Amino acid sequence: MPTTQGNPSAGGVPDAKCSTGAPENGVQGEVPLSDRNSGRSEKGYACNLTFVGGYQGTGASWVSQSYKKCAYLSAAFPGDQQGSQPGVRVVDASNQAHPKLSEILTSPAMTSGTWESLKVNSARGLLAAVSGGAGDSAGFFDVYDISKDCAHPTLLNSLASTALTLPANGIGHEGGWAPDGLTYYSSSLFGGNVTAIDVSNPAKPQILWTGLPNLENHGFSLSPDGNTLYLANLVNGAGMDVFDVSQIQHRYLLPQPSFVGGIRWTDGSVTQATIPVTVHGHPYVIAWDELGDGGVRFLDIADPRYPTITSQIRLQINMPANASAASADTANTGAFGYQSHYCTVDRQVNPTALACGWFQSGIRVLDIRDIQHPREIAFYNPPAQTGKNAQLSDSSHAGGGSSTQLTADWCSSPPSFVGNELWATCQDNGFMILKFAPGTYPYSKGSSAGA
Repeated sequence: MPTTQGNPSAGGVPDAKCSTGAPENGVQGEVPLSDRNSGRSEKGYACNLTFVGGYQGTGASWVSQSYKKCAYLSAAFPGDQQGSQPGVRVVDASNQAHPKLSEILTSPAMTSGTWESLKVNSARGLLAAVSGGAGDSAGFFDVYDISKDCAHPTLLNSLASTALTLPANGIGHEGGWAPDGLTYYSSSLFGGNVTAIDVSNPAKPQILWTGLPNLENHGFSLSPDGNTLYLANLVNGAGMDVFDVSQIQHRYLLPQPSFVGGIRWTDGSVTQATIPVTVHGHPYVIAWDELGDGGVRFLDIADPRYPTITSQIRLQINMPANASAASADTANTGAFGYQSHYCTVDRQVNPTALACGWFQSGIRVLDIRDIQHPREIAFYNPPAQTGKNAQLSDSSHAGGGSSTQLTADWCSSPPSFVGNELWATCQDNGFMILKFAPGTYPYSKGSSAGA
């Protein structure tokens, strides 16, 4: 049985020391109600990150991606159906100061809501997504080759000369690749379905296995060898389960995953996804919650049967003492306030930095060279797009003209470390290229954690 842990007072990382930018006027991670009412939040906030260039277009939905010189902006559903042309926007960022729209992907999964399934596999240069519909949907799985010309992806599994693809998925909401790019997994939010799809031949993807490992699932990741699945489990609030999927990875005739172990926690809600890392040879998984104020956790998985919490990251606005202010700030701004949503690391072996889309707290970057004592080094909370709901049909936050107040953006996509830059996408502002202040990241030679 999974173990259960919780520490409501944990977290509250040290503030970043800002050499450039426009500091926050509230506590760490907050867009104060006074700034929202006065219009100050329309200028944004920044610390050690400056805006280089971007592409807003009609906004973006839950999880967008980047690869080489390109970005792929996810499509909301049904909001994107209200735009002039539904689908995933492809952005060519060859000119960083002026990224431009190069193509719109209009195959079935790309136009029916990709939710958190739009993912790139860099090893093979493939982009894929499943149809998510209004939350969960079944059937379509689209695979594109982006290795040759990332600005003009080629649909690989189309039928004849059309953009129609063969249904090759069970029920999907989330998605992700095995590191070798030969298997794509999808998971459903409701019903607990997980599907493993063979993409050895991306022109003819086939279902390897589909089943119900949990009652409710969310995001996941796989070990570097593809043999272990770290799956967010939403049953009883928040947690992670570990599954042996080696039979899928090694293509057994009738593969079956097996449960290894798991963990639950009581100070968060709706665990979003995971990242496996190793620190000086020791294995960990980074996991984070989409609701509640649990933030980000480092889980020790040396014994995968019984993962344990090593450390936890919360912003000051996530601390219990600031709960009333957080509630007042984010009233009438949609379902998500100051929660984490999707994170990334600069590398999986001995990672030094973690960057997260933290909804209305913006993009947050942390020094994790000492995982027991992480600290914030930079943030960028983009200008609020107040009153622009109708222009942002692909933003799930803007809601294609809904009454949601856009007094702060929803930053929900995993940022990408690109040299001394961070490539990020937020729902209302779209794609952005951000540059670190000198000495912030990459770290100066000889600097140490906490310096």
